[in-house]
Formats: sequence, structure tokens, C-alpha cells
Amino acid sequence: MVIELVGPAGSGKSTLAQALCRRHAALRGPMSLWGQPRKALLASALRLVPYWLSAARHGYAPQLEAFTHMMRLDAMRESVDRAATESPVLLDEGPIFGLGWLEVFFPANGDRLARAWRERMLREWANRIDLVVMLDASNPVLAERIQTREKPHDVKHRAPPEIYAFTERYRRALTGLVESLDAVGVSICRLATDDHHHESAAALVGEHLETAPYVE
Repeated sequence: MVIELVGPAGSGKSTLAQALCRRHAALRGPMSLWGQPRKALLASALRLVPYWLSAARHGYAPQLEAFTHMMRLDAMRESVDRAATESPVLLDEGPIFGLGWLEVFFPANGDRLARAWRERMLREWANRIDLVVMLDASNPVLAERIQTREKPHDVKHRAPPEIYAFTERYRRALTGLVESLDAVGVSICRLATDDHHHESAAALVGEHLETAPYVE
């Protein structure tokens, strides 16, 4: 079983991940896009060469940061497949987060190749992910959490309206991706975390884990 936690910054993904790992000792993770092995990233870069060449022929110039993120999304498949053969896997800032990140910072717009690649990647991850936990809270709650926690963030020191606008962009991107997964049969668990204690949220998610044979 593969589970991914998604949601805007401040929605409680990392806290919930910690609570789930405490409750379910068999869970592997949380795993994320960041820190993929160099060997896997190199193999991913080689697989993406045809995309790069095709984009160049069509007059598109993928930005290096976006291309690096595409490498992470591609490389993570092998890591998750390998880990999932041994135990349930928990993803925090995983592939759905990564696709949402691309939508927010590098919208495909008229780039048909980028759009086609992202849609293919979403389909491939839909075949791997069993459960998506969508966390969210009101914009004022999210803004307060972003500003008061120690974890750095691009909008941490911005005014609340700017944080709200950033959060809305992420929310729209993630909602669209989650709806696409829902349409093809991926289980979705939606949690409002304004007032939820993380242990209560972990208990709710735990109900979805009961069908996994090796979750304790």
C-alpha cells in the first residue's frame, strides 16, 4: 500500500505523518521527492532526454528548475516500487505534491509537451498510489501556522493577503490533481485540520489502513 499526504503549506502533513508512523510501526517513510539517489536521478535525466530534444524542436525551453523537478518525479517511482514490496509506504511531499508544485511555479499553459508529460506521470502514479489524504484548513489558520512555525517557507514573511493568494494557487492545483485520481478509483480521504488534533486525524486515516494486510 502507498499513501500520500497532500495539502497546502501549514495544513499539517508533517505532523500527521509523524502521528501515523507512531501508530503504525510497519509504515515505511515518510518518503519525499527530495533527496533522491544520484544514480536514480541520472537514469531519470537520460530517460527525459527525448522530451528535452522534442521540446527544443517545438520551440519550448524547459527551465532547469522545472526539469530537475521532473527528474525527481520520474526517479521516485523506482524508490517507491522497491519500498512498497516490503511494507506500506507513506509519502509526504511526494509525486502529487510535486505535480502540484509544477502547476504553481511552472504552469504548462500552451506547452503541449509539458502538459502531456504531466498527464502521463499522473496516470503512472495513479497506478501506484492506493490512498491520498487531502488536508486543508482555512486561509487564516494556514497563514498563522506558516508564519509561526520554525520551518522556512517562501511566503513566511509576507502579508496575509499574499499568503492567501499563494495558498489558493496550491489548493486549486492539488484539488484538480486529487479529483483526477478520484475519477480513476484512487481512494481519497479529505480532512479539515482547523481544529483537528493530529492524533484524531491519524485515527481517521487509520480506518483506511485497515485493509492493508501488513499494517499493525
